[in-house]
Amino acid sequence: MRVVIAGGGTGGHVYPGLAIAEALVSTRPQTEVLFVGGGGLERRVVPQAGWPFHRVAARAWPRRLSWSLPWAMLLTVAGTAQATLLLQRWRPQVVVATGGYAAAPIGAAAVVLKIPLVVQEQNLYPGAANRILARWARVISVPHERVAAHFGDKAVVTGVPVRAGALQGDRARGRQRFGLGDRQLTVLVLGGSQGARSLNAHVIEMAERLDGRAEVQILHQTGNEHEAWVRARLRSLGGSLRYVAVPFIEEMADAYACADLVVCRAGAGTLAEVTANGLPVVAVPYPYAAEGHQEANARLLESAGAAVVVLDRESNGVRLAQAVDALRADPSRLRAMAMASRRLGRPQAAREVAALVVAVAERGFS
Repeated sequence: MRVVIAGGGTGGHVYPGLAIAEALVSTRPQTEVLFVGGGGLERRVVPQAGWPFHRVAARAWPRRLSWSLPWAMLLTVAGTAQATLLLQRWRPQVVVATGGYAAAPIGAAAVVLKIPLVVQEQNLYPGAANRILARWARVISVPHERVAAHFGDKAVVTGVPVRAGALQGDRARGRQRFGLGDRQLTVLVLGGSQGARSLNAHVIEMAERLDGRAEVQILHQTGNEHEAWVRARLRSLGGSLRYVAVPFIEEMADAYACADLVVCRAGAGTLAEVTANGLPVVAVPYPYAAEGHQEANARLLESAGAAVVVLDRESNGVRLAQAVDALRADPSRLRAMAMASRRLGRPQAAREVAALVVAVAERGFS
């Protein structure tokens, strides 16, 4: 079986695709998977994960009329032509669209060629590309019952696919790996693929407020481009707060296993991993996410009792330190949040989506 997975622009569209590919190959080892995307982080992340990647022309469409709209339209048309030739040559049994502007050309080409299409939507407010492609999809994987109403009978609630590498970590191994203590409250900080700089700055300010509390330690994924200035700021700390800053965490399962609390943006993929690991969250939604979907994602966790939401406009070091301190001082609340998070988690989502993909492929072009 041959499967094309299309999407990108942000990690929220790329990592679910990687999770689906892993699940497909683990259940059907002879499956061939080709990723197709644009010039976003998918062109780096997908090959690093060991999957073949093909780039087509794509560009995000502006949300308002502007001079960039004609150029975006032209690139989408060019990308669709490139994708059509690619699909004719590669002949997949099914195309999976995970969203983002990079999914549009390959999804459109699949429609033109009448190749069965599966859409995987991660957010509570479906993105523009997936909303359009859903009209021709055989089945649409959605994260929650709230989203199913957007798509009608085609929708199947699976949750957001989570990579195997984000699950089943070992706490003792992780603490040794990252140089963490075994008695402190461990705060894991994840900036996400968008908006990490402001969150990183607020977390450093938070650390300055928490400095002197030996009962707290921080493991911070800074992002490659922010590591140097984060480390420079860390020199101002007195040293009693254990603070481990790394540009990127390869061993995410062990990082989650170490964590007692996560401070992060509210991308659907990140929250899916966090809840699959049953962790409480202080969520700072990225304010410029399309249609405010990150705040909607965070509010869902908040309503279930799994998260504290701090809006970006209200976020600063003082506010984050207060949130961490309040949870550290109330272990029963922290445990209740962890239980609520685990109830929301869907660690088997990738396998469920892979099963849908296989079913669509086996039904063929009828």
